[in-house]
Amino acid sequence: MKWQSFMSTFVLNNMCELISSGVRTDKGFKEVHLNTVAKQVFELCGQEVSATQVYNHQRKWRSRWIQVSKLRDLSGASWHENTCSIVLEAEHYADHVADHPRDAEFLNTPIQNYNQMQHIFSFGLATGKHAMDSGEPLGSPMPDFPGTPDVEILDGPNKFGAVDRKRKRGGMMEEEINVFCSMTEAVKEVATAIRECKPLDVHPDLYGAVMTQGGFSDDALMAALSHLLDNKAQGVGFVAMAEAHRVLWLRSWLGKHYY
Repeated sequence: MKWQSFMSTFVLNNMCELISSGVRTDKGFKEVHLNTVAKQVFELCGQEVSATQVYNHQRKWRSRWIQVSKLRDLSGASWHENTCSIVLEAEHYADHVADHPRDAEFLNTPIQNYNQMQHIFSFGLATGKHAMDSGEPLGSPMPDFPGTPDVEILDGPNKFGAVDRKRKRGGMMEEEINVFCSMTEAVKEVATAIRECKPLDVHPDLYGAVMTQGGFSDDALMAALSHLLDNKAQGVGFVAMAEAHRVLWLRSWLGKHYY
């Protein structure tokens, strides 16, 4: 299965919502929760997925979080909170990417779904100076399989021993909670709009063509997307436009509707 970018964001947002509602994930997401997310994906875009596919997709993003956490510890790297970016000087970046080409997508560019990954995975997976429990020995996190406890391999004299690690659930700042709530509400609005349209009437690239436009607020883009979903011909025409013409159309339409 090929996961579209908006589907990945939707899945991670719903996992964040489960955690915020009090669901315990110290032993991984239970099958009932994975089935819930799978059902929500189907309601969003009509794509049938299984709990196993949702779990495997979560594992992919868990691996990305581990990689991002390690890159934040790079010597000379700086972290830009506003853009969620790991920034290296040009020469340092060129040297590092030459040796590690797979790291390029996480350096000097905003990291996709960073806040969601942090909310879901940070309490057991951050490393180095970003570990949540700085008083505990740092080790190598073990794979997170449903039904098995989180364990880590210890450094020092007991390095071959494994101990259960209890995840400490920290409260999120009010601002972060508001961001997640807003994102969830926005995705729900898209889901409602898609459900009200016949599947064949929605161009498969329409969501990405609208929501990836820079220079507009999410609320404004969501309003434009809703309009295009209700008007098949305009939606198809928008996808077919050149990038510059899409921007012109959005400015014109949003200007008429007080955005």
